[in-house]
Amino acid sequence: MTRTYSPLFDLSALPSLRSRIQGRVFVPGDDGYEQASLTWETVTFKQRPPIVVVPAGDADVLNTVRFAREYQMPVAVQGGGHGHPFLMEALEREQALLLNFASMKNILIDPQRATARVEPGVKWSELIPLAHQHGLAPLNGFAGDVGVSGYLLGGGFGWLVRQYGLGAGSICSLQVVTADGQSLRVDAHTNADLFWGMRGGGANLGIATSIEFALYPVKEVFGGQVIYPIEQSRQVIAAYMQWAKSVPETLTSTFRIMQFPPLPGIPPVLQGKAAVIIVGCYNGSEADGTALFHPMRTLGQPLLDTFAQLPYSQVGAISNDPVDAPPWHFYNDHTTLRDFSTEQIDALVVVAADPASGLFEVEMRHLGGVLARIPEHEMAASLRDVNFSLYALAAAPTTELLAAGRQSVERIMEATPSDTSVPVLLNALAFNDVGPERTRAAYTPDNYRRLVALKNSYDPQNMFRFNNNIPPSP
Repeated sequence: MTRTYSPLFDLSALPSLRSRIQGRVFVPGDDGYEQASLTWETVTFKQRPPIVVVPAGDADVLNTVRFAREYQMPVAVQGGGHGHPFLMEALEREQALLLNFASMKNILIDPQRATARVEPGVKWSELIPLAHQHGLAPLNGFAGDVGVSGYLLGGGFGWLVRQYGLGAGSICSLQVVTADGQSLRVDAHTNADLFWGMRGGGANLGIATSIEFALYPVKEVFGGQVIYPIEQSRQVIAAYMQWAKSVPETLTSTFRIMQFPPLPGIPPVLQGKAAVIIVGCYNGSEADGTALFHPMRTLGQPLLDTFAQLPYSQVGAISNDPVDAPPWHFYNDHTTLRDFSTEQIDALVVVAADPASGLFEVEMRHLGGVLARIPEHEMAASLRDVNFSLYALAAAPTTELLAAGRQSVERIMEATPSDTSVPVLLNALAFNDVGPERTRAAYTPDNYRRLVALKNSYDPQNMFRFNNNIPPSP
């Protein structure tokens, strides 16, 4: 039975909690509380948990969960700060305890085994250079500021996804604190059911205090962006869709339509303008990469072309995502597709290229490759039959201005309805206010049923629910 936690905690219990924790404990009004409560997106969403624990290590996490269990408090976790903001807003209302992993940043690279072990506060930008020193690369995402653990547990797709698969598939083992206050070794042979569910189940089944995962022999890649005037959108996208069907699995790419704000740091040629962009990464030689991307780089006179051979330590320069969120409000949605028709291209361009749309970015990511050969029951996350992922993001300095962008996002989703026979991407369900049905859509029916059964076993009271939640059976 699902039971809502009662807020039995009061401030008189704080000494008991602090006596169990080597790290730091904050409540509203404490110096350091505001900083410990911050997420990556600081304007649209505010979280005000009654308690924030910044653990120093595994023992602190275990003791915090035991304390929360004693006082019947739900628990939320924060690694890189890119978690589900709508749900994190509910921390105050539901009297939840927040574990902020900002101090748990240990990294261990084993070059002989080609693995990395990280604590949950590590970000990709901190790990990638260390792996690169050994000629190795992880299956990281596009943005270096994203936390490693949340990315991997939610599935994880990045520049090597078509060659090596989802990030979750690279996980070798985990140390997991469960809702009943145990710390478990989890791998393919020990607690194998939990190992299956943690690889794609997000934060639903337990707290991963460390994750060991495979690294891959990638030293350099050929990648970058080629940016064309917005007037070429239909031509560029149509050419891209044909080209993408012919490229090898060692090449992953996206197209974007972006409305560039007039902000510092944006090249002057792009400030205040809209553009259509091809972004890509090829794991191979510069000569082969140049030949493969040639059709996309010669569709006219580009505004900008950044393609070059790069050490993998600089892979973040390909998509060039911002480290700090601008002080704006955001709204997004996402869908997955087997194909993208000419009619859908036209409908997308009509909305996305409109300077009054309120959109910041619309992006189509090319999947497929090795993903199509991975059995859908191998782990909780599966994108076996997904060829493209469409993501639309609105951004504005005020909630009033965001309204137009929200309508544009919804228009794009209506014009490109999801193929309900294939899952959506759990990691892409971020700014949108989603519920159990949307989370269910991130899994095949059989995998979702299996995850619910695991939730019933490992977290029947839904202590870990501030995420893309999989509720236990009623």
